[in-house]
Amino acid sequence: MEDLPPPSADPTLPDTPEARAAYIKAAQAKPDFAGLARLFEAELLALPAFAEAMTPYLAQSPPLVARMYANAKAGAYLKGPMLLKQAGARFVEIREAAAHALWEIQQKKLFDLQCRWRAEQITLPGVRHTQEFRQWENYIEYCPWLPPVTADEVALYEAYLRSDDYEPERNWAWQNYEAFRRTAEGGEDDAEATDNADEGYQAAERRAYSVPPAWYGFHDAATGGGSPLALPDVRGEKEAYYIGLTEADKAEKLAAQRARGDMAASLPWHPLILNHDDFAAYFRQFEDPAELPRLLRWYEADRADGERRRGYLFDAINWMERALEHQAAPWPIAAHADWRHAVIAAGKRAWGHQLADVLAEVWQEQEQNRALGLSVTGPKVYGDRKPFEELNWAEEETYQPKFILRGRELAGEPRDFNF
Repeated sequence: MEDLPPPSADPTLPDTPEARAAYIKAAQAKPDFAGLARLFEAELLALPAFAEAMTPYLAQSPPLVARMYANAKAGAYLKGPMLLKQAGARFVEIREAAAHALWEIQQKKLFDLQCRWRAEQITLPGVRHTQEFRQWENYIEYCPWLPPVTADEVALYEAYLRSDDYEPERNWAWQNYEAFRRTAEGGEDDAEATDNADEGYQAAERRAYSVPPAWYGFHDAATGGGSPLALPDVRGEKEAYYIGLTEADKAEKLAAQRARGDMAASLPWHPLILNHDDFAAYFRQFEDPAELPRLLRWYEADRADGERRRGYLFDAINWMERALEHQAAPWPIAAHADWRHAVIAAGKRAWGHQLADVLAEVWQEQEQNRALGLSVTGPKVYGDRKPFEELNWAEEETYQPKFILRGRELAGEPRDFNF
């Protein structure tokens, strides 16, 4: 047990070991820095060893040293446990992020299989139409025909994490083949890259999801296999044919309804549902003109602040904090005309290197857990996700498979996906 100093003359301070423990616990819970410092100062001044240690120094030294000493000790008692807990949480955060990142390897394998399946080079058990790859994207850890991650794949992914190509995972649409192909062919999703720090957040997000994840391009370049998007989309073109038959039939029926005066069934969605970037026009339509100017000023201020916070300001602060909290060693920052971009790039590279430092060890732990029948860390999940066992793979009520089956009927063919 810790040797306690003689009891203090201050009646507000504890005078027994039990009371001292309770006093410290209460002060840490409040927190009460002044109360802790007062206790530790009184205890230090009462120690004979302290008085002896102060003998060679100026007579005014002991109270000043005791005050400084007590403040340092009180700070350690108040912040130390929390900081150690945070350090442990950061350690777990990095390892968990590395475990999540390993699933990018599987997403790339699934995308390559999707491209080959679309080109009708391979068949995959149970796959009937292209939209099922979007389903497996959300349940990648259950996909039955993906081979396990290998040590060579981990080494290649680690090289990617340490490269200038690394882009942190941001809820990619991993299997969004149609958008990726349109971008590769220079189509409507090929939004021009920009360094405009004032660009709208939603526009930036849409552009991010129209291009393949950076890992895909790094993998293709490193393996020398070329982009699988160069393969022909045989299956997709067949599906598009049947979908086109259904859409033409639907358009014909809607035109007939309009001709009969039945407009309700053919009315479009309100544009606000499809594009909710700006509510100003709707405020002008529905608000009291007397209140409108003030509302528009407030709305524009709120909108501008939201764009700023969700855009480059958020990214710069986020990556700067990560770099400062997790990166102990000095870290280089490249020159850039916009310092925000430089901070973001430096923070991302620092984070990628930290993931790379633990990646192989985390992968080995995951493999050991699998071998022992223990749970492993799955991919990062955004929002709600049904349990895998509750999925109904025979459900055809979504747009694309439903339209394919209807198109098959219109073509006088069986209502199935065997084409």
